[in-house]
Amino acid sequence: MAYQSGRNIAVSYKPEVAFGQLPGSAGAKAFRPNSGNLTLGKEPIRSNEIRRDGMTTRGRHGSRTVTGQYAGDLSVGTFDDLLEAVFRGTFSPALTLTEADFTSLTTTANTIVAASGDWLALGLRVGDVIRLADHASAANNGRNIRIADLSATTIIVADTLTVNAVADTDVSLTRPKKLIQGLVPRSFTVEEHEADIDGSEVFKGVRVGSVQVQMQPNGMCILTFGLVGQDMEVMTGASAPYFTDPAETVSVGLTAVEAKILLGADEVLDISSIDLTLNLNASGVPVVGSVLTPDVFTNLATVEGTITALKQDVARSEQFLNEDVLSLQLLFEEQGGAPADFCSFFLGNFTLATATKGELGQDNARTQSFTLLTGVDERGGAYDRTIIKYQTSAA
Repeated sequence: MAYQSGRNIAVSYKPEVAFGQLPGSAGAKAFRPNSGNLTLGKEPIRSNEIRRDGMTTRGRHGSRTVTGQYAGDLSVGTFDDLLEAVFRGTFSPALTLTEADFTSLTTTANTIVAASGDWLALGLRVGDVIRLADHASAANNGRNIRIADLSATTIIVADTLTVNAVADTDVSLTRPKKLIQGLVPRSFTVEEHEADIDGSEVFKGVRVGSVQVQMQPNGMCILTFGLVGQDMEVMTGASAPYFTDPAETVSVGLTAVEAKILLGADEVLDISSIDLTLNLNASGVPVVGSVLTPDVFTNLATVEGTITALKQDVARSEQFLNEDVLSLQLLFEEQGGAPADFCSFFLGNFTLATATKGELGQDNARTQSFTLLTGVDERGGAYDRTIIKYQTSAA
């Protein structure tokens, strides 16, 4: 008799056309997990019968709930559809601008200046990652450049550019696709195929209820997706696996040590850990007449986080004290190639909610930990109306 190992398990998923209904078996995508699982739970219904024999009557099964999570290494293109689901948004396609949009460009050490046009009207926003191509100064080409601020004709960047005051009419500027929060619900069917015993648990009506972004020294950037679903069925033999040839990405995992981190206007190298969670507080609702919730409902989105850093001055203590509004950008780039493929997370509107310090007497550097108090950015103009946004070079 074969027993199922903990490794030889394929996790795959596909968007549902209608909530809780199996999609076609082709066209699924493989999840590249580090850990996790989904589980069907049933609420026990216990009898309140008072028996003369002093024993209890067997209970029954009640409402069903699917819960669980999967963790995986952040990599380019691997989790775009799941991030789209937890953002409840839709990726805006890559945007390419040419001299027809801005006539010509000049560059200073930290700005890109257009001769005409309007960067805001053309669709650029603070926190976007952009790329130049065919610029007269070759060192400015093929780079992931972060927008720190912008006006109608001037982009202020967080990166150092090669100065070129000669108007360049042959250059182009691209903003790869990006994702902000919205209200579009999406559900998936998720399959765990246990290959050793040739059986599958197929979970239906699964919504992505949360995503956690974790960074630790000398580790990968880990995304953990919290899932809530409606029901499960078991398939064996010729029916398993249900999904045929799920597509699997091959992009490399992105590490915390190679991340570029902007906290406010400062490029920081002293952060020892970051933990961010976007939570939709998803849940089903038990009903009379069925063991299935009619839907899995998502609620107000919250973003919570903690930043821990080495203490080198009192600047962050002052930011906490003064309730300064800050931003945070995490840019992860693949090594090799130009432009480097990337993933970027941006929080544009938060303050430091709490502040704690490491204990006295420790031999290593003292640390500070701050929790974040976030909210939707409603400044308009140069700012996307979202709590968090995600951008990637993936097609």
